[in-house]
Amino acid sequence: MRTILVFLAAISLLIPISAMGQSTLALQEKCAEGAKKFFLGLVDSYGGKWGFFDSEIWGRGYNDFTSHYNKKLDKCFILIEFHSFADKNKNAINIMDLWNVFENTRIGRLSTPIEIAPDCTVSDENCKSPSEFENLIRPYMEE
Repeated sequence: MRTILVFLAAISLLIPISAMGQSTLALQEKCAEGAKKFFLGLVDSYGGKWGFFDSEIWGRGYNDFTSHYNKKLDKCFILIEFHSFADKNKNAINIMDLWNVFENTRIGRLSTPIEIAPDCTVSDENCKSPSEFENLIRPYMEE
C-alpha cells in the first residue's frame, strides 16, 4: 500500500512539470511565429527582403533575425540584424535592434557605421561597444 501511495505521489509531481513543458513549448512556437511575422513586416516596410539583398537605396547587404521566448519575463523578443556592405558610394552599416515582439517596442539598438562611434543603447542605458550591447541584451535573450 505504501509503495502505491509513493508511486501516486511521484506521478502527481510529474504531471505539472509535463504540462508546464508543453506550455513553454507552445509559447516558444507562438513567439517564433510572431517574430517571423514581425520581421517580415518590418523588412517589407522599407522594401527589403529576408537574407541577402541588393537595392539602390541600401546597396548590398543581409537581413536576419533571432527570436527568443524568455520564460522568466514571459515575453517574446526578436534580435534583428541588418548589414549593409560597403559599395563604391555607400558606407558599411551594421544595425542590431532588440524588440519586444507583441508589445511592438524597441528595447535596444546597436548601430555601427565604420566612420563614427557606435550608437548603442539598451533600455535607458548607453553602451560603447558591440560587446557591451551583447552583455546588456543577454537578460532578454537568455533565460
